[in-house]
Amino acid sequence: MKNSKNNIKQNNNLRALNSFKSTVFRTICFLIITIGLSSCNSSDDDDIPTNKELVVGKWEVISGNFLLQNAKFLYINKDNTMDNLNQDQLGFKQYWQSLIIVTENQIELTGGGSILINYTVQDDKLTLQPVSGGEVTLIRAITPPETDAWIKTLNILEEGDAPWDDGVDIAFDGVHLLGWNRDDSKIMKVNPVTMAVEGSIPTTLTAYAVEVEKSDSRFRQFFQSSTLSKFDSYVYLFNEKYYESIELGRGINGIASIEPEHLWVGSQQEKKLFKYKSNGAFSPGQILQTIPLEIYPYGLDYQNGFLYIASSNYIYKCQTSPNFKAIESYKLPDNWIQGVAFDGTNFWLSIQSYNDQKYKLVKTDL
Repeated sequence: MKNSKNNIKQNNNLRALNSFKSTVFRTICFLIITIGLSSCNSSDDDDIPTNKELVVGKWEVISGNFLLQNAKFLYINKDNTMDNLNQDQLGFKQYWQSLIIVTENQIELTGGGSILINYTVQDDKLTLQPVSGGEVTLIRAITPPETDAWIKTLNILEEGDAPWDDGVDIAFDGVHLLGWNRDDSKIMKVNPVTMAVEGSIPTTLTAYAVEVEKSDSRFRQFFQSSTLSKFDSYVYLFNEKYYESIELGRGINGIASIEPEHLWVGSQQEKKLFKYKSNGAFSPGQILQTIPLEIYPYGLDYQNGFLYIASSNYIYKCQTSPNFKAIESYKLPDNWIQGVAFDGTNFWLSIQSYNDQKYKLVKTDL
């Protein structure tokens, strides 16, 4: 009887132990599953990109204008910079980079003043709303151009100090590069090989732009800008005045000979190009074509059917027919380009450095 009671007690203890083990096992399993689910949920949350992450990328403008007109692409980069690629209706391109601070709903352009832009991003659509007003809609670009292909960077092959202290357009007479020196009231003749001044041409004009006529004539003409809206023609061999042009746009900073009697003339102040036909000294010339621009034209040169235009730190290669448009854009970083001339092999630029403000002549790989 006593053994029977002991067996019952042992069985009860065994059942209690098994029940305890089962409870502990179920508890452990529950905790493992709970922790696992919690970990999964946390991982899923971490995988959801934030607006700051979504807005990074290359965007194409489909409506509206960003800061300046003609914005085509906007690249928002991980290094807190933003690239703005512009192109106007005539094909003139520009590019600049800005420093930015990006939050979950706002982009701040820094440096030289702060500009705040609210934004929303959903899937492949970005909407910008500058605090100052307006709205720009962009889509994620499928085949965005690289910035170094958008505007090509020129290389300097040779350079030297210019013998003038002003921004002037330049010309090539077959031997020398020509440019006006305000201080001496002379047009300097510069040897493009040695960069030495080998002569000069006296002038009474404010010849910010000079050009030698494309002609084989012994009496080819030499053009100099004079008043704010005219240029004068001289016989180059004798430096004798031949005629004065009709009124053109104010601020003539570029003249380019096309062929005898035909020129392109640039008005920097009015942002216009004029195709001009000279009738010599016997009757006034005439404007054959006027092209309004969105850029400021400075130095001009015409070679092999293309017009080259200097503006800011850019050089634009333009076709002039059947319709006028810029077909290539080049830049010379950290320099203001004021003049351009071709020596038969290479293009020369008259520039002013942004860094030391010096005026220089440079030969480039344009």
